[in-house]
Amino acid sequence: MSYRFVKVTNHYREYLKDYYRRNPDIVRKTYAEQMQHIMSEGYGWADFFAVHLRNLGVDAHEIIANALPLQQTWVREHDIKTSGKDTVIAQLKALQPDVVFFQDSFRFNGAWITYLREQVPSITQVIAWCCAPFTDENIQQFKVFDYILTCHPGYYQELTGRGLRMHHLNHAIESSLLPKISCSNLSKDIDCIFIGSLATGEGFHNNRIKLLEKIIESNLKLNIYGAWQNSNLVKYLLKQGSYIAAKTLKAVGLSSLAKELLGWKAVIGENPHTFGRRYSKVLNSVLQPPLYGIDMLSVLSCAKVGLNFHIDAAGRYAGNVRLYEVTGVGSCLLTDWKENLHELFEIDTEIVTYKSADECLEKAKWLLEHPKEREAIAKAGQARTLRDHTYEKRALQLDSIIQREFKNS
Repeated sequence: MSYRFVKVTNHYREYLKDYYRRNPDIVRKTYAEQMQHIMSEGYGWADFFAVHLRNLGVDAHEIIANALPLQQTWVREHDIKTSGKDTVIAQLKALQPDVVFFQDSFRFNGAWITYLREQVPSITQVIAWCCAPFTDENIQQFKVFDYILTCHPGYYQELTGRGLRMHHLNHAIESSLLPKISCSNLSKDIDCIFIGSLATGEGFHNNRIKLLEKIIESNLKLNIYGAWQNSNLVKYLLKQGSYIAAKTLKAVGLSSLAKELLGWKAVIGENPHTFGRRYSKVLNSVLQPPLYGIDMLSVLSCAKVGLNFHIDAAGRYAGNVRLYEVTGVGSCLLTDWKENLHELFEIDTEIVTYKSADECLEKAKWLLEHPKEREAIAKAGQARTLRDHTYEKRALQLDSIIQREFKNS
């Protein structure tokens, strides 16, 4: 069955700031030119699903809802007056899709989805993505979706148990990016690397931070690139004020207003007393700015060992995107052990795992001291990822899910 598909996402704000800082003249281009350019950076999921779905005969499109200059260009070209989420509705009205996939289900959910269905009656499937910590309130807001995709078996089980319709879909790597990555302008002598976020709120990256600090203190050479919390006191106090305001609005039944005015912290209900904690001196001394898209993959490919540590809320299960990025670029993956990892990779042949900080250090040193064995694992891991864990494979799986849902509706 042929259908029209639209994926709607919000990009990480710091990436967008960096993108427009590096490309100040891009706003003078047409909407189509801007979209093509930002997608060419390979950030996040980019347009990988759309590209591969088109190869399957699907009429697939992308919307980046929070890329403000891009969205403003679309509004100008269509000679309408709209902004924010209303622009997304206008775009969907113009596209008349059958299927809409919201990658950011924490900002697009609840009554707004119900309103969207009224405004765009062509829509027959509304899909959500959830592979991050969620609250009871989030679950209530998710009930408007036809079904939810997740990369995490634990989330699948919990949300299914709470009455939501679920499908499993893992992360992946886009193999077409590999010819574009290079170590030519970078150090080829990165022993061990970690790329990722370092949030200290409950359920986030506290154990990850402890592990990284122990590795740094051991004098193992470790490069860390990532998004870390700003320790500026003024910003911390502003976050604290936003948290109190959000709690007040939610207490009087104005949760949607809290989300609209105060954003993500209001959605997850995160207390800045925990989220704003400052890092240790040892960690601050080595932190480097975050990397995105092709630049991130290039640096990963320069590393002998790529370190991974799941978010605290992941619990017993693996599923984050770094599993596939590290292996996909040909570095040796050293990741925290999870009970489902053997379903994704062959342990000790395609990847290496650890169950404690001491074991992580021991195995990292062993891998650095045994280049032949390390390179064999890296090569096997890359082969597995390029065989089983690409966006081309995931697009096939997504199309199969959508087709089954059409048949069952």
